[in-house]
Amino acid sequence: MPNDYDKILRENLDALLPFIARKLLGLDLSRTETLKDKIQVTLEREGDHFKKVLHDDPSLDYGLHWEFQTNDEDMRWRNLLYYALFFQKYRIPLKQIVLYLGSNSPKHIRQNVLEIMGLRLEFQVVNLHEVPKEIFLYSEVPEEVVLSILCDFGVDRPEQVIRIILQNLMKIVDRVPKLKRYQQQLHVLSRLRKLHPISLKEIQAMPIHYDIETDELYLAGIEKGIEKGIEKGIEKGIEKGIEKGIEKGIEKGIDQGVALHQHETVVRMLKTNRFSEEEIAEFAGVDVDYVRRVKTELNMFQ
Repeated sequence: MPNDYDKILRENLDALLPFIARKLLGLDLSRTETLKDKIQVTLEREGDHFKKVLHDDPSLDYGLHWEFQTNDEDMRWRNLLYYALFFQKYRIPLKQIVLYLGSNSPKHIRQNVLEIMGLRLEFQVVNLHEVPKEIFLYSEVPEEVVLSILCDFGVDRPEQVIRIILQNLMKIVDRVPKLKRYQQQLHVLSRLRKLHPISLKEIQAMPIHYDIETDELYLAGIEKGIEKGIEKGIEKGIEKGIEKGIEKGIEKGIDQGVALHQHETVVRMLKTNRFSEEEIAEFAGVDVDYVRRVKTELNMFQ
């Protein structure tokens, strides 16, 4: 699950980088070239973190290296290593940008200058959480509007800001598939601010919205939930197996784990009020009578 999330998050942020660079750093990234090679360090860094920025005059070309960071850490030594390895390979200057996306107030990551005898390294650090949302919120470019979710909301409540983002996207995006894609992008990025429950609620309230059931993160979460349920069942089964036989206990534990996950799935889907009893039964792998019993129990406590 973490790797899936990192991949999706990186894909979304990579698409938004040109707008961040233009609005906040004054950089024109309209002409870039992806460097397919990998920079060899202790761990390989994928080439999509490094690009070559092109100009009509090749002597003005430079490399661009960016990092998305959610942890507050000193990046100077790592960036020094990247710069040295990059310059050794390509022999052009390297502009480095660190985008801090963490919720905590940054301290160490703000240190962006390294001076050693005969050497000076400086890079740019952007803390999007300190950028006023208005810089992107009322743009005519949908990618910029989406970026507002990572900015400073000021005195406005999150649900208000998310609602305005969605309304503005409706105004400027004229094709349904594109609108749904930006809604999905918004939902992914909202996780960085722990606002995904609010964003999901607001998205589903829109007349046109993407289907959460097809979201990669949602599907990965269901898969992870099944795994956890089975693991929990196995663990309980092993404990009981000490007394009644390990093999029998494990089998029972697996059954309990699967049953627990099925029950939780039925409860969650019933609470959405979006699915029929038959659809829930098919998705959860239970019969319709079971769904009706759970529905009756839920109604008793409302």
